[in-house]
Amino acid sequence: MEKVELKLMAHRKILTALLAVAAGDDACWERLMDHLRDDLVVQDHEEDPGIVPGPDFAYQNALSEELMDIVSRAEIRAAETK
Repeated sequence: MEKVELKLMAHRKILTALLAVAAGDDACWERLMDHLRDDLVVQDHEEDPGIVPGPDFAYQNALSEELMDIVSRAEIRAAETK
């Protein structure tokens, strides 16, 4: 594994742990999700009308998927500690 991949993995683990703690506080979690909501899903009006997604749509979709994965892991971890 390359050094940059290891760094990304470490950042992701730290971020997931921090979000898991935040998920334990409903008010904090709601405020955090308010900040992330626009990035978590591609809006209907932003969908690429073509058959093959354009680079901007593909980038935004990949970003949304990664964010959702991290948020989901944090929610699972928070539920396990309750």
